Amino acid sequence: MNIAPATSSISTNVSSALSSTESDDTSALIEAAAKAGPAERAALEDEVVRRHLGLARHLAGRYAGRGIDREDLVQVANFALVKSIRGFHHDRGEFVPFATVTILGEIKKYFRDHGWGVRPPRRIQQLQADISAASERIFHAEGHAPDAAEIAKELGADRADVDEAMAARGCFSPTSLDQPVRDGGQPLGETIRWDESAYSFIDDWVTVGPLCEGLEDDERELLRLRFVEDRTQQEIADLVGVSQMQVSRRLAKLLEQLRTKAAVEDVA
Repeated sequence: MNIAPATSSISTNVSSALSSTESDDTSALIEAAAKAGPAERAALEDEVVRRHLGLARHLAGRYAGRGIDREDLVQVANFALVKSIRGFHHDRGEFVPFATVTILGEIKKYFRDHGWGVRPPRRIQQLQADISAASERIFHAEGHAPDAAEIAKELGADRADVDEAMAARGCFSPTSLDQPVRDGGQPLGETIRWDESAYSFIDDWVTVGPLCEGLEDDERELLRLRFVEDRTQQEIADLVGVSQMQVSRRLAKLLEQLRTKAAVEDVA
């Protein structure tokens, strides 16, 4: 905001308002601003803002390093400071506590609306804030960083919920797969390996699954033993108590039924 008044008369009125109050009497400045004209109001509000910019930056700094740029948080805090000036009334007590609550509320709201790469449930979001506060209390009281069990006891919360909230902290700013593992190293995504063959059955399963819906239980079991467990016809025969030839004929009949059904569905 611009602090300089627009005219000399405005400057005189503002100087009078400032001189009639103690340098730290913010309430009087805000009260004077509420009764002043637009230009004088802006000048008086600018003076209150100037006096409390350090408070806004300090409160924003408490949330730095959590996935949102520090300067963005400072801007949110500064806007919240202006909001607190315009919403303050002397019957609400001192200005600084009121401004602090307002600024912290706006910062938390900004995190809630803009800070999640992956948005967890609201209860987890709230629990994360409670965990941060509890961790600070325990650290100052005990002199060490608390574990999940200590935090759960401090909050009276379920250990499983605390574990879930702590695990979701990466939701603010997920690690980029393009980030190098080390200086000059390969990207993180290139270090992740998986067995692609583990997914090769999916196309077949999506195709064959619906075709098997009308089969009897023993027919499903026969197909499972042969094509899921990859047993030989002789092993299946030994398990079910029939000859290998019977298993062979029955498998051939089942496969022909499935092929016919698949062909009919393709035509349809």
